[in-house]
Amino acid sequence: MKFSSIRSNLLVSSLLILTLSLALSYSLSNRAFSAALHESTYAELEENAEYLSNLTAQYTKPWLEGHFDAYAQSTATRITLIAKDGHVLFDSEYEIAELDNHLWRKEVQQALTAGSAYSERSSTTENLPVLYYARSIQDHPSIAVLRVSKTLNQLGGYRKTYQRMFLGNLAVLVLLLLCITTISIMLLTKPLKKIQALAKQYAQGSLNERLSIQRPREMADLASSLQHMASLLQTNRERLETSHNRLQTIMDNLHEGILLLDPTLTIEVANMEAAKLLGGDPTGYRLGEVVASSAVLAACNACKDEGTTTSLTVSQFKHLYGESAVLVGRRKAKTLRFLCTPLSTARTTTRSLVVSIQDMTELTRLEQIRKDFVANVSHELKTPITSITGFSEALLQAKTDQEYQRFAQVIHRQAGNMKRIVDDLLLLSSLEQANAHPTMAWTRIEQIIEETVQSCNYRFEEKHSTLSTQIDNPLGYELLCSGMLLTQALTNLVINALTYSPEHSHVLLACQVDDMSATFSVKDEGIGIPLEDQERIFERFYRVDTARSRSQGGTGLGLSIVKHITALHHGNIEVHSETGKGSLFIMRLPRSGSELPRLEERSESLYRK
Repeated sequence: MKFSSIRSNLLVSSLLILTLSLALSYSLSNRAFSAALHESTYAELEENAEYLSNLTAQYTKPWLEGHFDAYAQSTATRITLIAKDGHVLFDSEYEIAELDNHLWRKEVQQALTAGSAYSERSSTTENLPVLYYARSIQDHPSIAVLRVSKTLNQLGGYRKTYQRMFLGNLAVLVLLLLCITTISIMLLTKPLKKIQALAKQYAQGSLNERLSIQRPREMADLASSLQHMASLLQTNRERLETSHNRLQTIMDNLHEGILLLDPTLTIEVANMEAAKLLGGDPTGYRLGEVVASSAVLAACNACKDEGTTTSLTVSQFKHLYGESAVLVGRRKAKTLRFLCTPLSTARTTTRSLVVSIQDMTELTRLEQIRKDFVANVSHELKTPITSITGFSEALLQAKTDQEYQRFAQVIHRQAGNMKRIVDDLLLLSSLEQANAHPTMAWTRIEQIIEETVQSCNYRFEEKHSTLSTQIDNPLGYELLCSGMLLTQALTNLVINALTYSPEHSHVLLACQVDDMSATFSVKDEGIGIPLEDQERIFERFYRVDTARSRSQGGTGLGLSIVKHITALHHGNIEVHSETGKGSLFIMRLPRSGSELPRLEERSESLYRK
């Protein structure tokens, strides 16, 4: 049987010690009483034998037998007279005829040899020890040995009395000892129970719990040491949590994804940017389950095996990587740069990896825009410059006034094209400045529409087309804006609609105003814009129909200027178009811009103070 608690172990141990102590005391007391009884009985037997041997020398056998019987009864002693040949001459308890030869009894032989002897044998009837003392009788004609013996009847009585007293006292002693032991054990184990409960709370993370134990001193020291250890653990845990939170905050605010991979390429740590780039929290997954790119896996394995930093750039669209992402995602595909760095420790040769993921899509797009811009500017300026150069040479060789006039008109027209390109580039550059803050003023919607119509009328007359307007502003709201820039944006939209519409077509310029916003729309009946081109029409120098645009004198910067003017007014612009059915451009602007709400909020806060 096993005992799991200290209390049960102490109780069982105490009971065992008590039982062993009582058993040992019982055995020792019995042995001590038996030894004392043996010693006193032997002394008594020796005195009796001395007395009886003196009588044998003075009296005859008939007298001795009568006297010996009386003496044996009075002293509870058995008296036996033995001849030299071992025959029993007299016995106070048995008939002589019933007794066998005693010559070879141990005490008889020793008495004949040494003069006296002691021996002990068990009684066959009472199972009690019988003590014998034999003494040789010198110079007697018939008696050779006088033997006296006595059964230790007191020993049996003592045992019964002692057992009765022992068991009674034992029961009382056991009860008292159990009570004392139980109380002592409870007093000892009660602090241990408290310490055990405190340790469980510490194991569950409640390190702020405290316990006060005064005694016993060892338990008080143990509780104090345990609480000191908990304080150290709490301090270390707070430091670790602070360091972890700082590191996590730093990682989550990085503009690149960070992955920590173990030697099996399982993701152990991932920041928010990595989860965003990979489409969900990848922690706990193998890298191959999250990034389905053999090139990335090969780079990570090479970094782990060789211990060198590796990097590569791949395209990504949803779960696809590489060429498949470019084919399926087209312009929506992202460009990701993976940088694998080994992370090894002195204790192990296996390497963990730190993988950083940078979204290079915008940089790649901007780089491509830069290249396209340089190429487009070069191309756009090359045509008028080439024309001007060629016709200026022809002008130098002209011989008639008609040739002079024709060449001069061509040079003037190409110079105008160059001027429009440069003006649009300068305007676009000024709009793109980070500190661009054009002057805003409350302007009538009707004034903006009227100025736009006046700027475009002559173009519509040349193409025999019509421009109609529609204003829905029953409450006469005004718009906080830069009237010049907004007129420029609407003019670009209207001229763009006219450019991509056939002759004798109709263009509608409309505006709907409420207390929150103003929505301008330009609808045409032109060729429309393919769906795949609608995302790029606001890029600089991007044209859906290059030949038509250039033939109409377009610079390819009009819609880009519109987009920037809309952004300066904190609005948005969108296009709805279908090939062959015309296009609809919608520009939504907040009526009070973004400055007025901030000024009103500031004014109210100052007034409240």
